[in-house]
Amino acid sequence: MFPLYDQNPSKTKPFVNWALIAINIVVFVWEYQVTRGFSDETAFDQILGKYAVIPQIIIPSLRSLRFENLGPLFSSMFLHAGFAHIFGNLVFLFIFGDNIEDRFGHSKYLIVYLIFGVVGGVVHSYISYAGDGTEAFIPALGASGAISGVLGSYIVLFPTARIVTIAFFGFIFRLLRIPAFFYLGFWFLLQFLYVAVGSVGGVAFWAHIGGFVAGFLAGLVYRAIFAPKS
Repeated sequence: MFPLYDQNPSKTKPFVNWALIAINIVVFVWEYQVTRGFSDETAFDQILGKYAVIPQIIIPSLRSLRFENLGPLFSSMFLHAGFAHIFGNLVFLFIFGDNIEDRFGHSKYLIVYLIFGVVGGVVHSYISYAGDGTEAFIPALGASGAISGVLGSYIVLFPTARIVTIAFFGFIFRLLRIPAFFYLGFWFLLQFLYVAVGSVGGVAFWAHIGGFVAGFLAGLVYRAIFAPKS
């Protein structure tokens, strides 16, 4: 099931969300040019080595407080590995990000978005570093950790909003309107399922989980402090 849009109009213009989408696209165009359409593996590896999250660097740097090595926790969330990667991420950001920006406000939304991405990168790095060591040297990139945080906040703040999705049944497809609580809850459970069965396939599912939990907690804090009291 792939989301098309949500039936949840925002009250304000999501300038920050639009800017985040634009920045991701600009950076992707830069990647595409530098790597000659991702065909120049050497150039792509150089980008990954400099700007992507590498657990073997991140975790020791956190432990020793070498903050100069932690820049990739931010830069990595604006990198993508191909058209399908950036398309999927930005569709989710476009659908769900405007409502979270509407609730948090423009500046707070930018701050929590970056925090979600950093938390996702740290969780992924810690799990990879604590494993058998084979994944600690693999670069991780993408906005999915930050966007997962947006989804985590959305499920708290808009649990009954309808998500219009397209579902395929063989060669037949149907449009379904699914409450956010069920759609995003199922999405979150899938991340654990992928981890449990070892179907990683180069995807940083722990970054999704970490970002989602951070967003969920942020949503709870917002609801407890700022939501109107009846």
